[in-house]
Amino acid sequence: MSSVHLFLVIAALLGGTVTTRIIPRYDGLLMELTSLEAIKDSITVTGYSVNVRPGNRVIMPEAFLPFWVCGWELDTDSCGFTVELTDAVDSLDYSFREDGRVMLIFFRAAEPLVFPELSWNGPPREPAYMDSGPIYSDSSIIAALEMGQQSPWLDNFDCIVIDPGHGGRDPGAVGYTGTYEKDRALEIALLVRDILSIRRPDLEVVMTRSTDCYVSLGARTRLANSMRADLFISIHCNAAVNSSANGFETFFLSRARTDDSRAVEMLENSVIEYDEGYDTASYGFQDDALSFLLADIAQNIYLERSSSLAVEIQDSMAERFTGNVSRGVKQAGFYVLRGALMPSVLVEIAFISNPREERMLQSLDFRLASAEAIVDAVLTFTEQQ
Repeated sequence: MSSVHLFLVIAALLGGTVTTRIIPRYDGLLMELTSLEAIKDSITVTGYSVNVRPGNRVIMPEAFLPFWVCGWELDTDSCGFTVELTDAVDSLDYSFREDGRVMLIFFRAAEPLVFPELSWNGPPREPAYMDSGPIYSDSSIIAALEMGQQSPWLDNFDCIVIDPGHGGRDPGAVGYTGTYEKDRALEIALLVRDILSIRRPDLEVVMTRSTDCYVSLGARTRLANSMRADLFISIHCNAAVNSSANGFETFFLSRARTDDSRAVEMLENSVIEYDEGYDTASYGFQDDALSFLLADIAQNIYLERSSSLAVEIQDSMAERFTGNVSRGVKQAGFYVLRGALMPSVLVEIAFISNPREERMLQSLDFRLASAEAIVDAVLTFTEQQ
């Protein structure tokens, strides 16, 4: 038994501990304080900082920071704690159970988040976007690539494509308790879309899929090209034969440099078998010498910026999930990234094949935190361009 758990048991027996539980909601954050003794009413609010002194030693939860909170920390005597809220929260309410041993504090949001229902484990709404057309309908794109220049539309950052991995007849990796990668990837991707819509309402966010449907690997980047997107981000959950493999990693398109990268590359590229009538056009380029040449040119043009975006995402995830393993930024030849005429990355959020990380992926709080980390990275990346 760890020292923390031993302290918790002893303190609970003595009646001198207040345990806390965090319940994130769409309209704010609910915090539940529980004690064997009556809890004191002592709350001090200073701007977006709230100090709570319940009268006994406090055990804070080992939880990921919810969307509404910038951070929390114990007071120096451990008999209180301070919560730093985001500016999305504008009021708080609290109440006690009749015997005074349970206190509920509700940090109320100014406006409830309008997330798609799938983000809360229900059916999603279907956004409308134009069907993807020919990749190279605009000759100016070909001309720019042949001259080693970026796609003409990248001068104005106004569109991003979010790609939830797998879907439909392709479940992706499957966790120990039967969790499908396609479902968790879609839920996180939809949260990324809607957090971006809150923080950057001027930015058009397009999903390659918003339901449990199959989309071929090539169709995903063709959509991004037809929408003249400025970034393409593909979201996945990792898997490995070794169930203890864990952590998060971010890839950009290049030749795989390590055995681990080659293994992930083979896993993600294997879904090509789900494409009916697969040919070279299925992963983004027509079957001719010019198209393959342009693919290599495009890869080199966006290599540095894709690498920079991958670093931002990896750093943002590492900052938010200090208890998880950062596996770093890597290179691999993913079909889903080949053909993208803009900076593009693939994010592996966690290992669904690891029982602990599968449980994390089943947690709304973890999915919210993962989405927020990606959004933070995207906005930091765009400010540097």
